[in-house]
Amino acid sequence: MIDYQRVNEVKRATIGLLSDLWSANFNANTDRIRRAAGVTSLFNSFTNTPAVIVAAGPSLDKNMFRLSAIAGKAIIIAVDTIYTGLVEAGINPDLVITLDPQPEIKRFFQGVNTSGKILVAPSVASPTTLEAWKGDVVFYNKFAPDISSLVRISKANPHLGMLIPGGSVLTVGLDLAFRMGADPIAFIGQDLSYPPGVDAYSKSTIYGEMSMEQINIGREDTIIDDTDIFGRPVKALKSMFVTKQWMEWAFVNFNRGYPARYFNCTEGGVVGTGCEITAFHEWISRYCTGAKRNLAWEIKKTLKRKARSLSDLGVR
Repeated sequence: MIDYQRVNEVKRATIGLLSDLWSANFNANTDRIRRAAGVTSLFNSFTNTPAVIVAAGPSLDKNMFRLSAIAGKAIIIAVDTIYTGLVEAGINPDLVITLDPQPEIKRFFQGVNTSGKILVAPSVASPTTLEAWKGDVVFYNKFAPDISSLVRISKANPHLGMLIPGGSVLTVGLDLAFRMGADPIAFIGQDLSYPPGVDAYSKSTIYGEMSMEQINIGREDTIIDDTDIFGRPVKALKSMFVTKQWMEWAFVNFNRGYPARYFNCTEGGVVGTGCEITAFHEWISRYCTGAKRNLAWEIKKTLKRKARSLSDLGVR
């Protein structure tokens, strides 16, 4: 059952904090958006291709090395927080997803090569984040029909397409993989909680070995109790809890006319409803058995082909 009280609490806090920033960022990004591709260009273009969304939870440390083995066999979608760690480990994600409009996000892309890579960013992303990213940018509108400022922005650029922010950048990655037509879809590093006795994030992030308490100084009132997939008590943020509920809702309710299978390969965390829980190495052996492809090239080719189609139609 969805805890609507907690959902609304998180939503109100988000609107209060970011509403003015969304509008300011969008106005500053107008020229860049006009020249860039929209995420709709990727929709239904990679049907039946496996995909894995790489989050930045502490459990990622035990499985990150396995990503090298599936390069070209599954679309690797990384959240912004873990991008630098992946590159430093010799892993190049096919797509990087970002959501937060605050300028601090640029730190995830500083001091690391982003040239030739693809960032999937909201039309309300911080201009400083976009400047820090030297590769291509694919824009999306945030689907939020009950937030007037985001509705106005979406109506101004309907050709971009929409992705649903369900509480965190992780949910945008899920929606992206789903709309691309990917199947099956796996998650790793998706703790959405603070397991006791371990770091708050993967050691490969800028947060290193920081604890839950260090990460959340001044935000102690946002920490709640939850239960992991093994029935053990864990701490989490209210926003993490909302993300968990949204994902479990999406697993059951997303419908695109052909199947989508979801796998929690985190080997921990709190998401257990509507998806199959399996070890990441088992998921790889079951589903990443096809011939290796140049998926990064295929994605870029798809974006260029759709961009030409839009130009011919006079959309851009």
